[in-house]
Amino acid sequence: MRLLPMLMNALLLSALTVTGAAAALNGTTFKIQGGDRDQTHIPIEVAVDCDEVPAFVTVINKETQVRYPATVRNGQLCFIADLVPAQKELSAVVETGERSADMPWGVRLSRKSGADQVEVFIDGKHFTTYHYGPEWKKPFLWPVNSEGGVGVTRDFPAELESTPRKDRDHPHQKSLWTAFGEVNGQDLWAEGTGSGTQKTVEVTFGSGDAYGWISARNVWEDKDGKALLDESREYRFYAAPESGRLIDVKVTFAAAYEDVLFSDTKEGGIVSLRMRPDICHSSAVITNALGDVGENTAWGKPSPWCDFSGEIPGVGWRGIAVFDHPDNLRYPTCWHVRSYGLMGANPFGYSYFNEKEYNRGLIPEKGDYTMEKGAALVFRYRVLIHSGTVAEAGTADRYSAYSHPPALLPN
Repeated sequence: MRLLPMLMNALLLSALTVTGAAAALNGTTFKIQGGDRDQTHIPIEVAVDCDEVPAFVTVINKETQVRYPATVRNGQLCFIADLVPAQKELSAVVETGERSADMPWGVRLSRKSGADQVEVFIDGKHFTTYHYGPEWKKPFLWPVNSEGGVGVTRDFPAELESTPRKDRDHPHQKSLWTAFGEVNGQDLWAEGTGSGTQKTVEVTFGSGDAYGWISARNVWEDKDGKALLDESREYRFYAAPESGRLIDVKVTFAAAYEDVLFSDTKEGGIVSLRMRPDICHSSAVITNALGDVGENTAWGKPSPWCDFSGEIPGVGWRGIAVFDHPDNLRYPTCWHVRSYGLMGANPFGYSYFNEKEYNRGLIPEKGDYTMEKGAALVFRYRVLIHSGTVAEAGTADRYSAYSHPPALLPN
């Protein structure tokens, strides 16, 4: 066993690397160092170098004897720690074994029969479905279910009958998706006759005890079918509690065909979502990391995170927060967030979001960004689907755990 530094999700950590066969993982120990505040239900990754993936892996908290089921994939062992106390050092040990035929996965994914859809179940409950068929201009996740199986994103246009007619505006805003409004002058945001298409090339997926995943390859094409860029997308769905589900999103753009220009426009979001109508109509609250509340102050404002929540009549308070990764381009990103339900992380719309400052020369450049042919651009985000208000959900603390995860220490 040897220790070395590594980058995990582009954040500098100390990581444990174990060399040898899968059986060598059994009994491996390591230590976790807490940060400056308590961190709850936080994904932690350990680098492992083994010849084969064990059938079943758990990480045991030696202080509490709590067992954390783990997923081993691509040289990483991942588990969800229920609590890493502030400034505390925890010890953990890895245990491997066989998976019985009736042992459930924490996160199980399966392709829906007869449809271009992948369904995601967490602890046996339907969480979301990935839609990528040719009938759609772009792939998307719908529904996105919160505690009690309550959807928090808009049904339209996936289920027309469940959305009031007055809330069927902007049909291109499909639940949770990735899109941008001006790529080499082509519209990949709207879905009219002059817009482009995100054509799915391949979708793979897998189940796991700590997380399951979907990996997709898409080609963004103009209205005439000309390829503009390649895009790789990965969603990780964690076995976090139902009151605070987590999705990690990684989007990689590759300029495979020519130079690619992302032009300055507000119409876009590398992670975009549209909230359900009754949240927006009743008591919508938009909050960012700076303490700004409401569309008038949060729209276009750079912030490490943004939260959209409200009270669903007869259900209670539900919301979604999106966390910007510190290594993303132009961190902290600007937010295209509207009280009618739209929220998108947009690092390119500088002149739109800051029109007065731009016109007065206070912003030195527009938000245009060019990828030279052969280059790649990677974005990472975390999505928190929560019960309760932004304060009750501990959104600020959850972001801190994302941007500054626990360190792994030598024994």
